[in-house]
Amino acid sequence: MPFASPAVTKRVRAPAASLAALFSPTSIAVIGASSNPTRFTGKIIPTLLRQGYKGTIYPVNAKSAEIAGLKCYPELAAIPGPVDCIVYALAPEQMHNALRGAKQLGAKLLVVASAGFAERGDEEGKRLQDELVALAHENGMRVIGPNCIGFANFADRVCATAAAAMDWPDIQPGRIGLVSQSGGLGFATVLFNALEEGIGFSHVVTTGNEADLDTIDIARFLVNDARTDVIAITIEAVRDPEGFIEFLGLARDAGKPVVVLKSGRTDLGKVMAASHTGALAGSAEVFEAVCRQFGVTCTHDVDEFYQIAAMFGKLRAAGKLKRPVAPGSKCTAFSISGGHIGLFADHASTHGLKFAPFSATTMAAIERELGFSGNFQNPLDTTARAIGDDAFWGRCLRVLLEDESVDIAVPIITVARSYDRAIEDFIALAGESEKIVTVLWAGGSFEGNGMCLLRESTVPVFRTAARAAAAIEALDRYCTVQHREQQDAVWRNAGGAEKARDLLREAAKSGKSSLTERESKEVLTALGFPATKEQAVNTAADAVAAARAIGYPVALKGEHPDILHKSEAGIVFLSLQDEQAVAAAFETIVERMQKAVPGDKRGRVLVQEMLPQGTELILGLTRDPEFGLVVLCGLGGIYVEILNDVSMRLPPFSQDEALRMIGELRGVKILQGARGREPVNLDKVADLLVALGDFAAANRDLVKEVDINPLIAVGGDRLNMADALIVLNKQVS
Repeated sequence: MPFASPAVTKRVRAPAASLAALFSPTSIAVIGASSNPTRFTGKIIPTLLRQGYKGTIYPVNAKSAEIAGLKCYPELAAIPGPVDCIVYALAPEQMHNALRGAKQLGAKLLVVASAGFAERGDEEGKRLQDELVALAHENGMRVIGPNCIGFANFADRVCATAAAAMDWPDIQPGRIGLVSQSGGLGFATVLFNALEEGIGFSHVVTTGNEADLDTIDIARFLVNDARTDVIAITIEAVRDPEGFIEFLGLARDAGKPVVVLKSGRTDLGKVMAASHTGALAGSAEVFEAVCRQFGVTCTHDVDEFYQIAAMFGKLRAAGKLKRPVAPGSKCTAFSISGGHIGLFADHASTHGLKFAPFSATTMAAIERELGFSGNFQNPLDTTARAIGDDAFWGRCLRVLLEDESVDIAVPIITVARSYDRAIEDFIALAGESEKIVTVLWAGGSFEGNGMCLLRESTVPVFRTAARAAAAIEALDRYCTVQHREQQDAVWRNAGGAEKARDLLREAAKSGKSSLTERESKEVLTALGFPATKEQAVNTAADAVAAARAIGYPVALKGEHPDILHKSEAGIVFLSLQDEQAVAAAFETIVERMQKAVPGDKRGRVLVQEMLPQGTELILGLTRDPEFGLVVLCGLGGIYVEILNDVSMRLPPFSQDEALRMIGELRGVKILQGARGREPVNLDKVADLLVALGDFAAANRDLVKEVDINPLIAVGGDRLNMADALIVLNKQVS
């Protein structure tokens, strides 16, 4: 599905395949290498050697003859052979002298571990960084960093980094590719903790200041890398939204799950806009909405990050990500502990997982395997009567996997002398079945090799009910998106869209920063949005005549270009039943507008039909500082004011995507007719969302926000805009 980008300069990126050779160098020069192993610059070469690098290493240090048993060279020009990669660990001011000779050696990658560049936050640091990139490009090199901790290609045993976690002996490669702007997160916390749990990586690349190659470049390379099954990203900000969206599409099409850990999530509402809609979505919420749109998992802590990535890696390696459409709706779990079953059920419910009733055949088989009858429910509490029967676990799992209502089974084990027999059965049955087995081990064992068996298998394992439930929800979202037919947005109502844009341009040329309610509705009705019957009037007599023509009851609203929030100004009167009430309301509105904007005569009064009570929705556009215009929908009233129940998408999108957007709302059951309400025609709401998305994609240069609040659904099929506001992005000539 195509996405138009915000108004940013498109970055030209190197083909992903061309980066592969950069991370598999056959020779590395380390400029500024130290013989002191306690110093940062003294750790790089020992790390390369310790982790099994088979290429040639050239230490460069004019003050040393030898480092780590390797001949030391005074400068690059003295190195006799070709060099593929240069690691730079000197001060920024020395780069021009230190990098002389790089082009003659044929170096293609420059890894800059040094700090003192743009991260300083001053003009000098920025100048030095710009010079660094220019110098590298002149010499035919791409740059990682500066201010990074380097990279590790575990698949080829190339670990060009000084990270302390690399003291871990003989790190074995895995199938997760990790790219992290933060060296501390990537090469310290994430790597070390993951290694403790037996989780391995194909690559770890830290990008630091991202002066040249950035997170998206590396992520695109990992999509193309045959030895990477899952792409894990820690990210602070999206500097290239279009590139990020393109990468997500590439990963989706390649069937490679993406797991993200984003810092700065709580910095909400960096740009609070004039409309109510604009206050509903902060940058963090928009980022997560974009990720959901592509089936990407957003995690909130380090252990969740690498554990969910490990789950995806195992399941992709086992070929189990292609079959299930929505595994979260076809779950089962079983344990001898009723408490653990209840705890897992609680967390599963929070994460939207579903447990279908067992079939009669499954019920009979459970009774046969347990040796006693009962009212067996899903998830299954087998009770402690199964203790002592090591083969019970495998027999029970086999029965549950044969149930047609099950796509994913979660055996929950606790503490025993040894669980080896049960775990061996779990692994064997997972290998035989096309369905998914995920072990929740809420405890441990005193003997045996159970955890090692699980870690070496393709069966995911989690230690807590909360983490297991969150992981299955992530799996469900990924599989659901993967099985969607990727439809292009269909552009409709070209004539109406052209009229709407003409109205916007006319308003912008006249110097307006926003449109009045009446002007906003004129634009939106051109797109197909239904509006209330209304008239603009200048006198009380005209207001009475308009009310008589429209039919009582009516609403009166003040309209002034400088008063965006009418309710707060006290210029909205609802359910007026007669001429006296209309005339009195008119006079009050005029008085309050004059008080709000003294001497300004541009105010008018709108007389509108009073819609009957119905279900209120809010639709709109908000401008995110990273991704530009985003389409938003939610339930109105308390649902948006208190619960912030909204869903978002990047435009444009198809009607099917709009329906999925509506389905994400926590209050969707109200729209579907809960508690005796008449159901809303969701297809019509989806049509309006698609039209709004088309409008957003075509008018990014003119529109800052749109607030349709409320859109009232009356009688199921009838929809009406009760109020609307369009805020312009900028003036045009």
